[in-house]
Amino acid sequence: MNYSKSKHMPIIRIDENNLKSFPKIGTLFNAGKVKFDSKGRLRYLHGAPVGDMILTRMDADGPVYKESADEWFDHDSQKAKDFIWE
Repeated sequence: MNYSKSKHMPIIRIDENNLKSFPKIGTLFNAGKVKFDSKGRLRYLHGAPVGDMILTRMDADGPVYKESADEWFDHDSQKAKDFIWE
């Protein structure tokens, strides 16, 4: 199948509606390792948001997305210690 990169969104923020499209993140969600905050943003348990999914390439099976690390912070960082779940 011939997939065109232009037919797919270059950046996707995961929400309740598209979580099923990202099985690796869905596995983390089902295992309780990520959860939605009160504003609908998916976060790791230490508070760092799950990064936006960036379209990196097209392969024979379709689009390949990778998680952006732009907003990531370590679980033992001051930012994690100061994080308050809303």
